[in-house]
Amino acid sequence: MKVLVITYYFPPSGGAGVQRTLKFVKYLRDFGWEPVVLTAAKADYPVYDESLFAEIPPGTKVYRSKIIEPYKIYRLFTGKKSDESADIATLSLDRQAKGKLSERIAEWMRATFFVPDARIGWRRYARRLGRKIIAREGIDLIYSSAPPYTAHLIGMDLHKRSGVPWVADFRDSWVGWLSTPQWRPKPCRRMELNMEESVLRQADKILAAYDGVKQDLLSRHAEYNDDRWVLLSNGYDQSDFKEIVPASKPPKLTITYTGSIYGKRNPEYLIRALEQLQEQGSDVVDMIHIRLVGRIGEPIKKRIQESPIRSVFEIIPYVKHHESLAYLLATDVSLLIIDDAPANRGILPGKLFEYIGAGRPILALAPDDDAATLIKNEKMGIVVPPKDVEAIQAALVDLAERYQQNQLAFTISTALRRQFERRYLTEKLAKVFDEVSGASAPAI
Repeated sequence: MKVLVITYYFPPSGGAGVQRTLKFVKYLRDFGWEPVVLTAAKADYPVYDESLFAEIPPGTKVYRSKIIEPYKIYRLFTGKKSDESADIATLSLDRQAKGKLSERIAEWMRATFFVPDARIGWRRYARRLGRKIIAREGIDLIYSSAPPYTAHLIGMDLHKRSGVPWVADFRDSWVGWLSTPQWRPKPCRRMELNMEESVLRQADKILAAYDGVKQDLLSRHAEYNDDRWVLLSNGYDQSDFKEIVPASKPPKLTITYTGSIYGKRNPEYLIRALEQLQEQGSDVVDMIHIRLVGRIGEPIKKRIQESPIRSVFEIIPYVKHHESLAYLLATDVSLLIIDDAPANRGILPGKLFEYIGAGRPILALAPDDDAATLIKNEKMGIVVPPKDVEAIQAALVDLAERYQQNQLAFTISTALRRQFERRYLTEKLAKVFDEVSGASAPAI
């Protein structure tokens, strides 16, 4: 059986957005499905990681259609560097930068003309190529992954035109989500809501990476709370950790965050906790080294650089995926930050599962929700409210004491590891495909 996988983020794209779909492509053959990929040609990705090409199974057909990207114009218009990550640039501006006329105009244009997102210039070309692929390859099922939500519009177009069953996978929710425009002109917002409703109405199955995504979508479209929904979490690939040599680390309690930090996903209260500990004359500050590995918004960089505890932090710009894992394997504690906001209810970030794969204790600055419950129930680390400075201080002191006593290790159960292993999750996805297409499941 053949499945057409529609995804914008695909090698040479790097970053977190590529991992879920790439791993599905990697393992689908094991469960009776041959992936045929439709992605964008010469896309303006936020980050690149050509090492991920090695994850694509030999012989996998990857079709790349033309796309019109607006971010080159955005960079020219706002005076940003040609290699600056546009997504972080637009989501992590401080108030002063957002007040600039060029930024206000750029944001207005983004909200007004790019519905549902800045990749809408891909829809026409991908739809045209997708029709040819379906006929040429004998496609049995369509699978689209979003964001960007344009991918779902392409999947919907091809489903309506061909009659081939369609599965829509939401890694994040849509209208008003953290990474989408928080304001649009009313006609544009109405258009976006109609697009969202059409996808939910027409998809044969709807996947959600975690329950918060499902609940947010249903909060606007309660009429589609039916049996088409499937929760299929993110995960980690144990094979990624093989032959990874841990990075070097200083002889201190090393706490590592991997991934993007911008906007409300912010270590502000961790910084405040450390500043107050230093003011109190605590020697704990001198025992701690915090690594932030990945893309960081300029306001957060500036905040750290101007802090009296700036020497505690080491900022490491975006690195390739295997290098990121090397930092995780070298750390003493993995840092998770989830802002206490309604949009984050039920969130299980992708990095949480890589933290599980790395097997290090977790310090989670997170609201009392699904991620916190998982960490607590499995005794994987310490969870504190994200804005409780005193609780964060107590956690840092506790971890420093445990570090001195060599008591930081913990054991992840075999059952938990299997539950979030990428190959196992792909098996679950294949069963969804079997159900939708009417195929009989292969022997496993």
